[in-house]
Amino acid sequence: MSLDKKPLKILIPVLAFSSAGGMRVLSKLADRFIDMGHEVNFLGSQRINKPYYPTRARMKFFHNPLHQLPVVRGLFNLFFMFIYLVKNRRNYDVVLANYNLTAFPAAMATLGTAKGFYYIQAYEPEFYSRNTFIGFFAYYISTLSYYLPLYKIVNGGIYKKYKSVRATDVVEPGINLGQFIHKPKLRTGDIVEVGCIGRELEWKGTSEIIQAVSDVRARTGFDLRLNVAFELPKKIDASSFPFINLSLPHGDEKLAHFYRQSSLFIATGLLQDNAFHYPCLEAMASGCAVITNYSPGNNTNAFYLSNVNTDKITKAILDYLDTDEVQLNAKIDRAQKDVLAYDWSVVAQKMILCFEKRLNLS
Repeated sequence: MSLDKKPLKILIPVLAFSSAGGMRVLSKLADRFIDMGHEVNFLGSQRINKPYYPTRARMKFFHNPLHQLPVVRGLFNLFFMFIYLVKNRRNYDVVLANYNLTAFPAAMATLGTAKGFYYIQAYEPEFYSRNTFIGFFAYYISTLSYYLPLYKIVNGGIYKKYKSVRATDVVEPGINLGQFIHKPKLRTGDIVEVGCIGRELEWKGTSEIIQAVSDVRARTGFDLRLNVAFELPKKIDASSFPFINLSLPHGDEKLAHFYRQSSLFIATGLLQDNAFHYPCLEAMASGCAVITNYSPGNNTNAFYLSNVNTDKITKAILDYLDTDEVQLNAKIDRAQKDVLAYDWSVVAQKMILCFEKRLNLS
């Protein structure tokens, strides 16, 4: 931070601390902001859980006296969050919402100021099924949040003008390159270590990855071994796929080691091609060859796909197996250079510049 600029006071309202990637981004950004000399607080109810991703930011609490009522507890959390923000908005330069529900109290409490910001890390309406009342309500609320009078920053260029979103700036999430070390694992003979992050949700596409690996094993005779982190889809019977090795690499250190176990990493999903995707970035940083339809992957640093399905993943694995060492190393080397732009210090500085521009401090 330059000597002629005052430190910013930043408040981040949250309803809970989860293990989701978006929360990880907030914790990491908060710590980098603090390193830069800024003051950062998280705001939650008096009963909020501890951060899943540790942070040096301090907690501020609002009191919800109706926390024991299960149906309306969430609504009153938003109401008392709003009350706290109204009472304390003069104490902060930035109120940074990150989730569609917290965007509403943040927007209403910062009306008439330039202090309200909304960091959009995914197009959330596409995650909800409109076939149920709760799903339809979540779809409607998340869509409506993009029309709130907040300064919108997105985590990838795809979202600047994506359906209901109209954003001004792009700030991609970051990575700790001191932990996710570039250390490619060489393929040895017919044994190919393949990795993916497993999720139960269908749109995450884990089932398609498993089926593609199974198909390639049957077609080529190669011993593809699939290392899956965290979860398997409920419809997948692990006993039917003996080549799967499921593990729980919680924490960045274990997760970084998990990536380095694989020569090839499949970071694909069934929604929002070219959106930012942490497994893609982390696998690229770790030296894996990557199959993906997400950013920061592209045709020069990965085996890049669009409109993903099982057949396309299968073909991409076959392409990987047929690629000579020189061409493969060229992709991996390009990926190593591309991930440098995602170091946390670079990302945090980009976000601060967005704040200063909006606040006319730049």
